[in-house]
Amino acid sequence: MKKVIIFGGSGFIGKHLANILQTDYDVTIISRRPKTVAKEVGDNIHVSRLRTRDLTKTSLLFEGAEAVINLAGENVGERWNKRKMSKIKKSRLDIDNIIVRATRGTTTFPKVVMLASSVAIYGFSRINIDIAEDTPVGQRGFLPKVAINHEDSFEQLEKLTRVVYLRIGNVLDANEGELPRIVAPYKYYLGGRLGSGEQWSSWIHINDTVRAIKFLIENENSKGAYNICAPNPIRQKDFATQIGSVLNRPSFFAIPSFLLRIFVGQMADELLLNGLRVVPKKLIDDGFNFKFENIEDALEDIYAK
Repeated sequence: MKKVIIFGGSGFIGKHLANILQTDYDVTIISRRPKTVAKEVGDNIHVSRLRTRDLTKTSLLFEGAEAVINLAGENVGERWNKRKMSKIKKSRLDIDNIIVRATRGTTTFPKVVMLASSVAIYGFSRINIDIAEDTPVGQRGFLPKVAINHEDSFEQLEKLTRVVYLRIGNVLDANEGELPRIVAPYKYYLGGRLGSGEQWSSWIHINDTVRAIKFLIENENSKGAYNICAPNPIRQKDFATQIGSVLNRPSFFAIPSFLLRIFVGQMADELLLNGLRVVPKKLIDDGFNFKFENIEDALEDIYAK
């Protein structure tokens, strides 16, 4: 059976991805906590210890792999301070370095190496245009710079094998990711828009997220950057209305921008109060079919469970 190696396989997206891949692939998760993760994922998925120095065993795991996928990185959805921001950046670049070194140490390169990046790479200023993969990246902001450095570290592998950059949007799930935090006020009948509500949310259902990654593993012509988001972005104020409709809760309250900045600092401007209209042009061109193209269908599916 063809093998797939996942860094960050115990995280939000990683767990879902490992679950759908295990039917068709021999999946190995590389983790700092191999014993704990092994108990969580079950017997059908292998778990190997993350090695940071001698990468001989890691290179052996990579030999002839169908895919090596990097989903690892410090969570960006918590209040930022200098220490947190340093961890966000370092956690990504450290794993990037390990993957690059281990790949170079193989005699048969993995068929594809994939990196989880972010739609934040495009910045926050071009609010009136569709943002496709050929749109120039942004130049200002913490998250755009992290994403640019993250992707730059893998460029050297493009001479050795196929490389795919997964520019992932707001991944929706009932229990993990950003959605539970957005939904929490609705439980107390206090739901509504964030700031002006005019900012875009480039969202994607968790099921389509992992299906898209599997599609890109198996489509040998797919390479370079891919926007991993649904084809119909939505304004945040409309997103709030749809959540209220699905949960049968009011959605007319608004959290002012200044309050969000007080509570979560710089993170408010880069994650909550700004957003671009990002579209998955290359995924669609390559023939990927979304199960959830509209936010109504996605939320109905998520909360029907």
